[in-house]
Amino acid sequence: MKKYILLASIVAVVLIVNGCTNKNITTNSSSNVSNKTNTTQENSDSKTDIMKEEKALEASYKENNDLNKPDLEEARDFQTSLKNGSVIMISRGNSEELEVYNISSLDKFLNSFNNGKKGYVRVIKGIIKNDGSFLVNKLEEYETDGKVIKDTVYDTYINKNKFIQGEPIYLPKMVKICSGNFIRYVILQSKDTPEDMGALVISFDKSSIKN
Repeated sequence: MKKYILLASIVAVVLIVNGCTNKNITTNSSSNVSNKTNTTQENSDSKTDIMKEEKALEASYKENNDLNKPDLEEARDFQTSLKNGSVIMISRGNSEELEVYNISSLDKFLNSFNNGKKGYVRVIKGIIKNDGSFLVNKLEEYETDGKVIKDTVYDTYINKNKFIQGEPIYLPKMVKICSGNFIRYVILQSKDTPEDMGALVISFDKSSIKN
């Protein structure tokens, strides 16, 4: 009889322990699901806020029809782009060394924006191949009415004979960040976006500047 009582006691203890453990597991699982749900909701709310802000910026943006914008196809010619003031970052052949030209045009654009004036700048990134031809890898244009920045990206790959314009986006700010000899220009998606989280416009070492 004592054996049966002892066995029954052990079984009861095991069931109680398992019950507590399962309860803890269930509680922890519920907590994890709740945390994930909260994080997902916060991310969704943040995206919604950014979209609303961009729509508001787009609605307030004043188009500038009198900006001195060079012909789009001029971006295919390195020398012509140099002359028209386009900001250019290139490498030559198989070299990894970068060369940056007309960066003053980007500084001028940034100064115009910061002083509430209209402005325009084109940024080109590419490769000068061994045969001397210029291959454009990235083409982007920035315009401002002095309050909002309009960013237009062109697809340089889908059609070899034509740059395909993407849908413009409207942004609240561009900033220049200097760290030692390294320089970065970034565009901020929202007025609350930290500068170190901005989308890259161009970055380079000061030694890369050629003019």
